[in-house]
Amino acid sequence: MELDHKQMQEAVDILKEGGVVVFPTETSYGMAVDATNHDAVARVMKLKARPDHMPLALIVKDLEMARWCGTVDPELEQFTERHWPGPLTIVVPDANMELSLHCLRDDTVGLRVSSHPVAQALVHGLGKPIIATSANVHGQPAAYTVAEAKAQFAGKEDEPDMYLDGGTLDEVPPSMIIELVNGEVVVHRQGSFKLTEDDES
Repeated sequence: MELDHKQMQEAVDILKEGGVVVFPTETSYGMAVDATNHDAVARVMKLKARPDHMPLALIVKDLEMARWCGTVDPELEQFTERHWPGPLTIVVPDANMELSLHCLRDDTVGLRVSSHPVAQALVHGLGKPIIATSANVHGQPAAYTVAEAKAQFAGKEDEPDMYLDGGTLDEVPPSMIIELVNGEVVVHRQGSFKLTEDDES
């Protein structure tokens, strides 16, 4: 389902004003806010009833924006060259303190470049990282249609400000999450693909 320029500009304007936008990604529907807007990120945590100890990963525009968010080790940079844009999240240290604390864990932050055109348009339009959390209440199934997302938030005290309908998404696992720990690549979540021999060499 195509989203027109007017819809996308409205969504970007909502993000700039601190609002919450539900949008399609290459995995499931996600919830976006400006990752540097502390109040907006806190609002998403409340909307999802997400525990404070579970940080929110980010979607960034490109490797340059990733480096603004934290220190990308050359070892992890090789993975981004192969798998970005796509469902690969890298966890990097030295997180930029302009990011919401809800995005950080022990000075680290998770980052990915989405391959979905809507997600790309949002982060390009905003010019800042956006959070990349699934559009569901904590503990509930991921949403693969806008209707599924709306059903989880309908009638609650607060709801997202806008839903971008990208149609029915393929039901695929969430992004792989990797981190460099003591020089070794650790897979925290497998995701929809496996590391290739090139990745592991």
